[in-house]
Amino acid sequence: MSELTTAARPYANAIYQLASESSAKLTAWSDALILMSAVVADQTMMRKLASPELGRRQKGELMLAVVGDKLDEHQKNLVRLMAENNRLSLMPTVAALYEVLRAEAEGQIDAEVTSAFPLTAEQQASIATALKNKTGRDVTITATTDASLLGGVVIKAGDIIIDGSMKARLAALASTLSH
Repeated sequence: MSELTTAARPYANAIYQLASESSAKLTAWSDALILMSAVVADQTMMRKLASPELGRRQKGELMLAVVGDKLDEHQKNLVRLMAENNRLSLMPTVAALYEVLRAEAEGQIDAEVTSAFPLTAEQQASIATALKNKTGRDVTITATTDASLLGGVVIKAGDIIIDGSMKARLAALASTLSH
């Protein structure tokens, strides 16, 4: 996964630099990248893009035939460039990295909160407030449940990972007792 991120990061950075000229362009690029990612992730398109029968330029033209009328000239050039570099499969990763850059610039962060039991709206708001105080950004919470945690929560927000689950505490205790 880190190889994909490493290969996709220059594209995402370049797109963000180009798009950051105006908020309208930021939104247009988000929409375009979501569309291109969906097309690349389609099973039929994946097979065609992986086919050795098509050359790199032909793969780019195939993408443009599907989505070209919804893209501006810069976005079409991105498709051509990524096709020439045999990187169209990176489009979903490029889109995700672009959204991270955009969220950072806009002072936002997404947090995944996994708990053993469903969280109430008040608990989610409390976690969001604590994360906002820690990161200085507006926080959007995505909450899921995982009974294997036994209790507590695991919070992932950007580079921050807080594992306050009973499962992690029991593992740490077992490690301490085994030494």
